[in-house]
Amino acid sequence: MEKKTFFITVTTLIVFIGLFMLINKLNKDDLSIIPSLIPRTNDSNVSAEYLNAQRTVDFYRKKIENNSEDSKNYVELAQVYLQEARVTGLHHEYMVHAEILINTALGIDPGNFEALVTKATLLMIYHRFNDAKKLVLKAIGQNPYNSAAYGVLCDSYVETGDYENAVKTCDKMLSIHPDIKSYSRASYLREIYGELDASIEAMKLAADAGMTGQESRSWALYNLGNLFFISGKIDTAAFIYNGILEERPGYAYAYSGLSKIMIAKGNYTKAIEYLVKASQIIPDHIFIEQLGYIYLIIGEKESEEEMIKKVLQTFEQHESDGWNVNREFSQFCSIHNIKLSESLERIKGEYEKSPDNYDVLKLYAWLLYKNKQNEKALHLIKKAAKFGRYDPMFHYYAGLIFDDAGKKKDALKYLQKSFDEILYIHPLAFEDARSRISSLEQIVYAH
Repeated sequence: MEKKTFFITVTTLIVFIGLFMLINKLNKDDLSIIPSLIPRTNDSNVSAEYLNAQRTVDFYRKKIENNSEDSKNYVELAQVYLQEARVTGLHHEYMVHAEILINTALGIDPGNFEALVTKATLLMIYHRFNDAKKLVLKAIGQNPYNSAAYGVLCDSYVETGDYENAVKTCDKMLSIHPDIKSYSRASYLREIYGELDASIEAMKLAADAGMTGQESRSWALYNLGNLFFISGKIDTAAFIYNGILEERPGYAYAYSGLSKIMIAKGNYTKAIEYLVKASQIIPDHIFIEQLGYIYLIIGEKESEEEMIKKVLQTFEQHESDGWNVNREFSQFCSIHNIKLSESLERIKGEYEKSPDNYDVLKLYAWLLYKNKQNEKALHLIKKAAKFGRYDPMFHYYAGLIFDDAGKKKDALKYLQKSFDEILYIHPLAFEDARSRISSLEQIVYAH
């Protein structure tokens, strides 16, 4: 018994000393973990936002120097880094600092509510959805009336395919604080259930709840533009994307939206121009992926391969930093017909963790089809079809899978539905579907 007590005492002492050394390092020997923000180069409005963020960093750095045992300071500072990562796309530069600061806060106070919610938020960014859900449920057990916590929980339910609980959680969030964050989540859930008009209305509420020029409002407007885009109201979407740039000049995702407009209109030169501009502002791999897709459309193989190389390198970097990029990797590879076997294994693993997630079901079925496992693909595409979601690419996938299974009437039905849902915004799929519809009509109507 004495040996056990001695062992516990020594272990506790070691942990305490380790924590003390970490905190001591943070506030005395090495402040590199609390670096200044990387300067932005956009318009004056964004620069003012940057200066405010930098003042916040300076403020909490000083507070940590003066009091290294207050966990709140570490949490507040970590949140600044997470927001800056979101705004600038410099995740690799900021996320590591945010994570260490949050872990330090939890080391000081393991039950700190804000630290638990912030750590869960960070895990969501890393796409570690089940881990985030466990952590935020622990936080909600302490404080069941915090809107931000329910936001993280709602997202975790969505990503793991538990849509029923996601809706309940979103309703709870709305009842606590109806704001840009809660309305945005309500919009996405309505989109999942195929209620596109209701989704648009909820996203309008989200944008109206935001402050002009702030990143959160610009993001809501960008998603509103996307909803109009996929519903076929191309000019309305373009109007919204351009409006974002008037409120927040240099907003990269608005340029990405305008690029999609140009792709739909067949102006690939302008589409490339917009994406190059976006990628110069924010180093988000999504812009490089979109460039790769354009080069695939126009048959510029060398440029496509260059984009593929860059995207795969980005995925490797993300994984080395602790991200789960299985879905993104599999989706990208399925478009360019590369690494199909590896992609199938990756998405299979995601399906085993989240068997009811619509996007996982859709992609898993598609990769099964591409890997010649047609019977399994048919089973999964039927399961995904029960969502009744407005999604032209899903109906295109379904058409090909049913066609391959010899179910010509179903194949024709799904391909025609993809046309009704403006498949032309996806040029390669559109041309292929048009050819298949012509052939299927001859077969089906001949009988």
